[in-house]
Amino acid sequence: MPATTNSSATPASTSRHQRRREKTRARLIDAARTLVAERGVDAVGLSDITEAADLGVGTFYNYFQSRDEIVEAVAEASIESLGARMDLMAAGMDDAAEIFSSSLRHLVRHAIGDPLWGWFVVRLGVAHPKLIGILGPRAARDLRQGVDSGRFTIADVDMTTACVFGALLSTLHYVISAPVKDGIDEVFAQAMLCMVGVTPGEARDIAARPLPELSDVPSTR
Repeated sequence: MPATTNSSATPASTSRHQRRREKTRARLIDAARTLVAERGVDAVGLSDITEAADLGVGTFYNYFQSRDEIVEAVAEASIESLGARMDLMAAGMDDAAEIFSSSLRHLVRHAIGDPLWGWFVVRLGVAHPKLIGILGPRAARDLRQGVDSGRFTIADVDMTTACVFGALLSTLHYVISAPVKDGIDEVFAQAMLCMVGVTPGEARDIAARPLPELSDVPSTR
């Protein structure tokens, strides 16, 4: 008679367990995102996150090893997903100046539409390696494309990238701190286009073009 193996882990129970884990992880990430947006990274402790999520410290360590690790996970979830959507948008565009303009406008509009996201990015700060690692290479890529195509006149791409990055965070802080002015995303994009060598008249025209919509990135799961 063949031997049988007793197991209580059915596909259904495994699926429920996975969903519970995902929900718990999401609670921790949501709590961390809100606290960083309100206080800044340095003012948020691990116990603050677990208290806000109404979870124990032991539960936290089932998902993350440290406060810095969960902050990086929040940045990945909050910023990388938007960056990937902008990558998809850019893939269907030919003009480097319009790609640059549209990406900047989407970032500004996203902060206006989701101030919590905007404050998280601002509080994370220009020096945070995860923020630089997600947005920095994309900005540099767009600028190099502009130089290679003859659209931009830039003496140093890395320095210009740093200038764009600083201007972006300052602009995000501005738009989430004060009443929003109509077309502020266009004003910012126009200023950045002029900085990289586009003439004022053309920069104004490019920044005022209809903004391409962002599509969801196809799931690989």
